[in-house]
Amino acid sequence: MNLETVAGGVLLYLERYVDEGAKNYSPFAARTEVAPQYRPRSNEPSFDLITVQAPHDRVSVFQADPPKSLVDYYVRADVVRFVVHPETWDSEGEYLDEVHALPRGPSIQVAPTASTRTVLALEPAGGVPPHFIKLHYPRRISRFNRRLRRKNIHNSVAVTRDLAQVRSDGFAYLPDSLGFVFGDTDTSWGFLVRERMPRPWLRGRSLIPGFALYAGDFKHPDDPPLLVQLIERLGAEPASFVIDNIMIPLVQSWAKVARERGILLESHAQNVLLEIAPDFRPCRVVHRDFDVWIDSEVRRRNGLDAPFLGVTIGSDSGHSIEQHYSLVYDRFLGHEFFDYLLALLQRSYGVDVEAVRERVMAAFHRAFPEADRFFPKRTMFYFSNEPQPGNDFTLVDMEKVPEWR
Repeated sequence: MNLETVAGGVLLYLERYVDEGAKNYSPFAARTEVAPQYRPRSNEPSFDLITVQAPHDRVSVFQADPPKSLVDYYVRADVVRFVVHPETWDSEGEYLDEVHALPRGPSIQVAPTASTRTVLALEPAGGVPPHFIKLHYPRRISRFNRRLRRKNIHNSVAVTRDLAQVRSDGFAYLPDSLGFVFGDTDTSWGFLVRERMPRPWLRGRSLIPGFALYAGDFKHPDDPPLLVQLIERLGAEPASFVIDNIMIPLVQSWAKVARERGILLESHAQNVLLEIAPDFRPCRVVHRDFDVWIDSEVRRRNGLDAPFLGVTIGSDSGHSIEQHYSLVYDRFLGHEFFDYLLALLQRSYGVDVEAVRERVMAAFHRAFPEADRFFPKRTMFYFSNEPQPGNDFTLVDMEKVPEWR
């Protein structure tokens, strides 16, 4: 990928093809049960989602201040446009017989993104803003089965609503502003609608997924990584550029949201995007995907309500608070993003690795001065490599000193 084309609206290409070398952070990272035609690297440019006309009394609708035109596209006067992935449609599962019996609606043309089950709606109807659709997809992608239950949908929209209260010039997010659930039980399922434009919205900005900064281009393997092209284009000092424009802003926003809202953002390289101005200068770190864990004690101390279902660390997960904080910061943010940025800096510019880590660690403790009360001392926790039934997981002590805090 040539940097000059990034401003031309190539986010979908970055999502699908600029990921060479980005999926080796765990033994499960590259595994998928998805049929080839629905994977990001499929040769097919798009496929059609199935829609049915569902009665209002069978669908729960969750909202976080979505644009009216987006609501009107899915919520009609007499029915709801309910969306199903083709592989889900052809499988077996709760409520599928009832969904199959409903009248079919117009299909929606989409393309997969890096997460596979989150797709970009192509050429939406006039007046409907560009948006992604995150689907119920009972197939294993990476470590987990990608079901999208009532709990996941409710919480993603609730977190989106809560993030509107975060005030920071360097913080932005892609809102999961609409959610739809068919049925009335805990195992009901549905889909999310994620807006394409960040909130707060600033005109003239482009987005680069975190992994596309350091990964290779599958179709243009000789092109330098976009991060190297950014550094060269701006004539920046490599280590300072990455530390000051990506690492420290991400640490600050992650810590702010955790400390003030009790929300543990999963800020790995797939869930973070770098926003750049037309002159290619970085502007903000943009966050997405809010099916995350919540520290209810932080919210209680800060006088906040807890409008979430079954995502409280400790009581709902069976793992300690310290283990969760270590997982989402040390491993998701540190290992699955910062380690890759640092490796590229070392390969391309021979930077002092320890000096980079020391600056980031200092910034972390400035942003999160009471961190010792939340994190395990001198170790990290990550998923066990032993397969677990369903979507259960076990966190194990890595017996390794944290490198980013």
